[in-house]
Amino acid sequence: MTSAGTALTDLLGIDLPILQSGMGRVAGPELAAEVSNAGALGILAGLRLRADDLRGEVRRLRELTDQPFGVNLWLHPDVEFPIDPAAIPEDTVREVQGELNRFRERLGLEPTLKRPPGVPDVVGEAFEVVLEERVPVLSIGLGDPGPERVERCHAAGVRVIAMAARVEDARTLAASGVDAIVAQGAEAGGHRSTWTPDASPGRESVGTMALVPQVVDAVAVPVVAAGGIADGRGILAALALGAAGVMLGTRFVATRESMAAEAWKRSLLERAGEDTTVTTTITGLPARVVRNAFVAEYTSSGAPTLPPLIQSNAAQDVFVAATARGDGQYFPQFSGQSLGLIHDLPGAGEVVARLVEEMQAARARLPGGPASSRGAQSGG
Repeated sequence: MTSAGTALTDLLGIDLPILQSGMGRVAGPELAAEVSNAGALGILAGLRLRADDLRGEVRRLRELTDQPFGVNLWLHPDVEFPIDPAAIPEDTVREVQGELNRFRERLGLEPTLKRPPGVPDVVGEAFEVVLEERVPVLSIGLGDPGPERVERCHAAGVRVIAMAARVEDARTLAASGVDAIVAQGAEAGGHRSTWTPDASPGRESVGTMALVPQVVDAVAVPVVAAGGIADGRGILAALALGAAGVMLGTRFVATRESMAAEAWKRSLLERAGEDTTVTTTITGLPARVVRNAFVAEYTSSGAPTLPPLIQSNAAQDVFVAATARGDGQYFPQFSGQSLGLIHDLPGAGEVVARLVEEMQAARARLPGGPASSRGAQSGG
């Protein structure tokens, strides 16, 4: 392990510099516990959970592991301060619902032109639960906690890690005092970790190989690499770039403990990296997902998308019905470009052990490594 990796493991109290992404609809207590019990950092998804529900999930996780773990929250301004659906123009609502009605018809659902429900205002209460329960690590997916929140976390013994897809956002997070920064490359699955008004697809699409060393050079805290990493070779490459550790999402979606629908898991085994795309059609925020009929047809229709998470509220009946039918063409499958590296559905603890073995094997194959040295000595 590099000295940077040692710094990260010491900081988070874990044995291995491997973190599991707290992706919504995937990372429940069972998955996070399996990862933590294997010596890495399991992270529980906290998005949209009300205080009592989140508290129950945290306590369930503590029943399953006595190792450090994290809780993931979003601090995106439009999630922390939800937009009132009543403020959305009626024409926009009707156009979105009209497009969604095409999918409802195929799935045998009733059409509707109603205004969708708003986003629950739960971020503040969820943050208080993290403090009250003294969760070891707060993982922030989208947003800047700011110095005051970080100070409150530190006073409660909570470490803070936050994700950024741009160097300037990483600097902002470092100035807020976070303990580590996850540099999210363009290959990563799920939502792009941007939250400022000037964010644009071009500025948030830097690949992991280029982004990680830039963030390492820009901040003085440990940097965790994310995006396109699904095996030990990727971990070794990230460490070589100066990262102190890695965060994996898609690889842990494809595990037994993942809460992802079986059709979603199966698609990860059947697809390749070029089968993903970044779209706002799912939630209203840019996210990398597996290409399917919903994304392709909604995008080509030219229909607008509603504000963050209100878009997914509008399409929720479509997604639920398609999931129940196992029809992956009509529900979202958040996935990164590491798809072509995933070929089975093991337990999450097995994934962690395999990652370590693969990293050691990859290191041995490097020029000057143990394998090459033995070859040179034997004349090979």
